[in-house]
Amino acid sequence: MHDALVSGDERTARAIVRTLRSEGTSITGVVQQVIVPPLVRIGQAWEDDELEIWVEHRASAIVERILGEIAPNPRGRRRGTVVVASVSGDHHSLPTSMAAVTLRADNWHVEHLGADMPPDELLRFCAEYDIDVVVISSTNPGTAELAAETAQRLEEAGTPCVLGAPGRTLDDLVSEVRTAAAA
Repeated sequence: MHDALVSGDERTARAIVRTLRSEGTSITGVVQQVIVPPLVRIGQAWEDDELEIWVEHRASAIVERILGEIAPNPRGRRRGTVVVASVSGDHHSLPTSMAAVTLRADNWHVEHLGADMPPDELLRFCAEYDIDVVVISSTNPGTAELAAETAQRLEEAGTPCVLGAPGRTLDDLVSEVRTAAAA
C-alpha cells in the first residue's frame, strides 16, 4: 500500500482494499492496519524532507476516494447519531473521514462535518439537531487547546464528546463513543 500511495497508483491501492474486503477484513481493520501505517510513514518522510508535500496530499486524496468507495450503509436500527469534525485551524480532513467510515461500520448515523469547523458553528449544529455524541479529531498540536475547550463547551451544553488525538486507534474510538453514548 505504501508504494502504491507514494507513486500515486490508485488502481493498485483500490485493488488491495477490495481484495481485503472480499476476504472478510473489516473496514476498521483495513483502515487501521493497511491504510494508516503507510500514511504515517509518508507523513514522517515529508517531515524529514524525504518527500514533497504533493506526495502526501496525493496519497491522502487517494485514501479519501477509497474511503468513499468502502463507506458502509448498514441496515437496521442505528445506535444513535454522532457528529465528527475537527476545529478551526485543523485542516486535516482524512482523520475525520476515517472516523466517520469506522463509526458508520459500527452502525451509527454519522454527521460528518469535516475539518476546520468553527467551534461556535459546531455547538450551534449540535443544539439544533439530536446528537448523541460528538467526536472532535485533533491532529494539529496548535489546535489541541481549542479542541479541548470545544469539547468542554459541548459537555457543558449536555452533549457527550470524545476528543481524538494522534496515535489513538479506531477501535478505541468506537469503544469511547459507545461509552459516551451510554452515559
